[in-house]
Amino acid sequence: MSEYYAVVVLYNKKIQESITVLNLMQLQEDHLHIIVLDNSANDYVINNKEYFPSNSLIYHSMGSNVGLSRAYNYALSLLKNKSEDDIVIWFDDDTPVDYNYFRCLKNKVIDKKYDVFVPVIYGQDGVIYSPNESGWLKGKYIKSPEQKIPQNKFNAINSCLAVRLKAYKGYIYDEGLFMDCVDTKLFDDFRKKGLKFCVLPITIYQNFFQRTDNRDAKKYWNRFRIRIKDTLYYSSLNGFRGKISGYIRILGWAIVYGVKLRSIRFTLMCVSQMLKIG
Repeated sequence: MSEYYAVVVLYNKKIQESITVLNLMQLQEDHLHIIVLDNSANDYVINNKEYFPSNSLIYHSMGSNVGLSRAYNYALSLLKNKSEDDIVIWFDDDTPVDYNYFRCLKNKVIDKKYDVFVPVIYGQDGVIYSPNESGWLKGKYIKSPEQKIPQNKFNAINSCLAVRLKAYKGYIYDEGLFMDCVDTKLFDDFRKKGLKFCVLPITIYQNFFQRTDNRDAKKYWNRFRIRIKDTLYYSSLNGFRGKISGYIRILGWAIVYGVKLRSIRFTLMCVSQMLKIG
């Protein structure tokens, strides 16, 4: 019988305000262990430290926002002595996971030929963002959950991603990536290892910041500074051709979101940041 370790990375939020944590605790699933890694500022950490002892979860403050890769590596260090058939599941702090997700996952985990389990994730714009097909410039979105993706091009996002621990044997997340491209790099590495991917017949609806109608240029800039840095770092790992794709992607975002925000200044700031780092 596999054990399930749900890892929730919390960011500037009280535990009792996290949709994910609340849903996981209410489910009371057998063999489910909840691990909360807190990337929050100190004001939130004080509240969260007081909250967790009375509840059935493991809590650890990362001290500050150390990014996803470092938080994931810490979680893997906690699980290093667990059975290789146990399952780790990566969650954001605002994912409406429910009973059906675990019923579906447990039914598929029985089939030992699969190493990685991916639900179908829709954005608020009705697009299926995960799984998708990897590409040189960007991932190719599928049009229906039934569409097949070749195993050698299979790609997905971190949210609700379930993985057998044996897939992580000897693996360390690249801490040069803070937030973006963490999942892209992971699936690059998983494909190279020849792991087998399974699409779960379950749908998750996720709200993505970039797909909202928010027109606050400052919030977009705070987010895109990280995205630009991570994209350039990731693309540099793939040689000259990869680096070119990174520049093209950033230029595309700079133009698209500059138009959306009606701010040529935003576009110029993105380009300037890209040239400064690159």
